[in-house]
Amino acid sequence: MVVIAVIGILAFLIGLIVRVPQGQKAAVRGGDLPEQSPRWYEFSLALILLAAIAAFVIWLISSGTHWVWGETIGDWRSDTRAIIFAAVMVALAVIGLAASFAYALVQSAQRPTPRRTAEEIPPDAAPASAAVAQSAPPLRVLGLLALAVAVVLLCWIALPAAAQFALIGGLIYPASVGVALVLLFDKATRTWGRGGAESLREWLLCDLLVFLLVLSFLNVRGVAKPEAYASSFWDVLNLVFFFSAFWLIDRGAGRSRFLAGYAYLIILPFLLVIWESVQGVAAAASWWASMWPFLILAAAFFILEVVTLISSSGERQTLPAVKDALFVVAYAVLLIVAAKSA
Repeated sequence: MVVIAVIGILAFLIGLIVRVPQGQKAAVRGGDLPEQSPRWYEFSLALILLAAIAAFVIWLISSGTHWVWGETIGDWRSDTRAIIFAAVMVALAVIGLAASFAYALVQSAQRPTPRRTAEEIPPDAAPASAAVAQSAPPLRVLGLLALAVAVVLLCWIALPAAAQFALIGGLIYPASVGVALVLLFDKATRTWGRGGAESLREWLLCDLLVFLLVLSFLNVRGVAKPEAYASSFWDVLNLVFFFSAFWLIDRGAGRSRFLAGYAYLIILPFLLVIWESVQGVAAAASWWASMWPFLILAAAFFILEVVTLISSSGERQTLPAVKDALFVVAYAVLLIVAAKSA
């Protein structure tokens, strides 16, 4: 409780430091002017707080001391019920946090934006507007759900386990990786009216998602007994989430589309845990080889992305691009550590 109170006080102080200068400048410059983009120290304070929280949570979860978990539990990592309880509590916390921040984003999106006259619009803004207007709505991705549902029903109704493994590991995943590479090639050759920093953010997250898709394919191919394969539903669900997140990041035009990538990276560790439990895969011997470091890192940067959306006007993407680059580097380090610890 003391730690929660300290975190709450620090978050309140950071919010106060960020909001007070913005409110003073808005009062001096007038309410019709656009909000100023957040300064470097605002991101630094938020990043330091999230790093401190993540470090404390990592230490708390990885330690098995009695004063943390109780005398009767000991090392909670040896208790399956404790692991399930912790996963459910983390999932509920992430869902509640995402819902609260989504409400804040909706409220901030309803703010009136200043109108620009024809003289204020630069002449080179027309191609960018035309490119954004060509952005495909995310609902088009839902048209592929019919095929995904059909594949799942086919596996449940007509195919034995070995045939399901051949279908998912020999056709669905290779085809999905091929489509993802085609989408990346199309992204590299397509003319798109976006800034360099914003395009860099898209490439960082899209490349990471495609690489994780390749790892998912290798995970399926590593099944020792195809006749015991029983995770076709979770693999298809993973592919649906992947293409939805990739499509929103690549073809979307809204500022909040990058949240889709971080949300997928939060969901992916839970899908892996469910997949391993269904397949009867033994839990990782090392905590660093489990899903917890990846979940904590993705959740921390998801929160930081929400803070960025709320506090900035969306005109500058340099600092968010630096944040995404740090995230990809940290995620790559965790993947290397997990591979060495496995």
